[in-house]
Amino acid sequence: MPQVRKLTDQEVTALQNKNKGKRQLAEEEYDAMLSSYEMGDYGEAMLEPSEKRLTVRNRLKAAAKRRGIGILFQRTSGDMVRFKVVPADEMRDDESDLEAAVASDTPPRPRKKARAK
Repeated sequence: MPQVRKLTDQEVTALQNKNKGKRQLAEEEYDAMLSSYEMGDYGEAMLEPSEKRLTVRNRLKAAAKRRGIGILFQRTSGDMVRFKVVPADEMRDDESDLEAAVASDTPPRPRKKARAK
């Protein structure tokens, strides 16, 4: 007769995440973190020593975008990132702002030729 046992929650999670890469696992973690937030809610993320502030911000922004919401960050110091969940239409589009700032109506002037020595 075979021996049968029920798998623990950790073993089940390991089996379900077996074929997923680190990026996909990180996406799912951040999506799960933001799932409990409603519009207008504030949150704080305490960084671990191995985490970078910019990475956490970018992952939170990506998770918010996948959920169709916006996220505004407040300035903080130390190992904490503070944010507010807002409707997506309140977010500014960084890419279009950058294009508008870089685009020019007139083409650049040609360079002057250097004098021959």
